[in-house]
Amino acid sequence: MSTPGEHKTAQARILAYAPEIGWSFVSREEAEQRRGLRERGLSSPRHRSSKGGQERPPSLFFDDLLDAKVREAGHFPELNTRFL
Repeated sequence: MSTPGEHKTAQARILAYAPEIGWSFVSREEAEQRRGLRERGLSSPRHRSSKGGQERPPSLFFDDLLDAKVREAGHFPELNTRFL
């Protein structure tokens, strides 16, 4: 009998649990776009920022969603968005 892999022991359970806590599935393509991997047709891990043209890594998060959730929670109402 084979040992269960990561998909069975972790990923499948998280995917089943996620809707119960209000999360929704995002396709890989949409996730890459929202994180900045597909801006202007680039799919490399580093790309040019629209702010000053400096090279920056893609975000680990959906910055727009993270910003909205922080504001919704009432924390940091005057959040400096200079780095987002």
